[in-house]
Amino acid sequence: MAETRKVLTLILAVMILQMAGGLTGVLTPLGLEAMQVDATLIGIVAALHAAGFMAGAWVSPRVLAAFGNIRLFAAAAAVTAAGFLSLALLHEPPFWALIRIVQGASFAFMFTSIESWLGEAVPAKSRGNVMGIYHTTGKISLMLGPFFVAGLSPLDSRAYIWAGLFLALAVVPVCVTRMKEPPAPDRKAMPLSQLFAIAPAAVIGVAGAGIVNTGLLAFLPVYFDKFAIGGGGTTAAAIGAAAAWTGGLILQWPAGRVSDFIDRRIVVAGLCGVAAAAAILIALLGPRLGETGIIALLAVWGAGALCFYGICVAHAIDRTPGGQVAQVTSGLLFVWAAGSIFGPLMSGLAMKLAGGFGLFGLAGGCLGLMTVYMLVRTRLRPSAELTPQGERGSMLPSPLASVEIVPHEPAVRE
Repeated sequence: MAETRKVLTLILAVMILQMAGGLTGVLTPLGLEAMQVDATLIGIVAALHAAGFMAGAWVSPRVLAAFGNIRLFAAAAAVTAAGFLSLALLHEPPFWALIRIVQGASFAFMFTSIESWLGEAVPAKSRGNVMGIYHTTGKISLMLGPFFVAGLSPLDSRAYIWAGLFLALAVVPVCVTRMKEPPAPDRKAMPLSQLFAIAPAAVIGVAGAGIVNTGLLAFLPVYFDKFAIGGGGTTAAAIGAAAAWTGGLILQWPAGRVSDFIDRRIVVAGLCGVAAAAAILIALLGPRLGETGIIALLAVWGAGALCFYGICVAHAIDRTPGGQVAQVTSGLLFVWAAGSIFGPLMSGLAMKLAGGFGLFGLAGGCLGLMTVYMLVRTRLRPSAELTPQGERGSMLPSPLASVEIVPHEPAVRE
């Protein structure tokens, strides 16, 4: 727990940030649906958000080197908050699409600033454990966020005010942290070929997380909108999202902890296999399961699918030479965002053609392929040796920050 305490302020910031992320993840598709936007176009808006995230991830090393972790996080949070509040002012799909692009880039800046800081500060022997705690707390926030808007119309301005409040508060722990910022990274983004050479399993894993998780979660509120549970509407959507994130919450820390002792790729394969089985069961049995059965299997899906991203990042950092952590983390975010562009488009088309069967069948098939790939990689390349980066200890608090200040924190994707 000592390593976790050192980065507690980073974890706190991301927890608050993800409260906003969780509720807007439900509000955005339902708001567009309330504007009578077609399911395919809702997928396009989600893809544009991912495109903005991808662009932000690509330029993150340069921006991070210019402004530093704290200032970059604070500026990006302010832009994101302004974007969320503006969605309540103008209910026009093209305007929403534009704002979601900007927000995508801002989220990439915030995640890069936090996750590269964590990668530098935490040694390899406890990296899976800390990343597990980081993503577990983020999932708690993602799960709780939608309940702040439960019962409200998806176009009610009060829902977007909640998002703005959380983003404003997320800046506080980052600005008062006593942790020393990591050295400025190289301004050049890492070529994808070099990133793949360092950790191919991590690249495939985060790409799969982008395609599967972003695609399914983007349409989960629409899938649950007609459910009777909780009175339907935003409440049913919040219950569905909470079920998925609760599953991820239960397994996230244990999976990260186990990955500190065995090959992380084996852990990822196991998680993908569990998620694939749950998604295929929902696809095949569908309404015969009943609303309660679907929610239960969705929790099992979340326990697998929403847990492996952080383990893939830890696996990549294990293999990263010192001084290149920011490039690797931003590169993985770029890959995740690329997957997130295709994910909603593919899921939107699948849902349009085959409803829930198409949505969950696509997810189950992709996760099954990833299970096989991870197991094959363990046979082709041995488990990572500790690099100089992996053996580096945590960063100490800055002497200048030893006044009366305290926290900072991380964020999640999915």
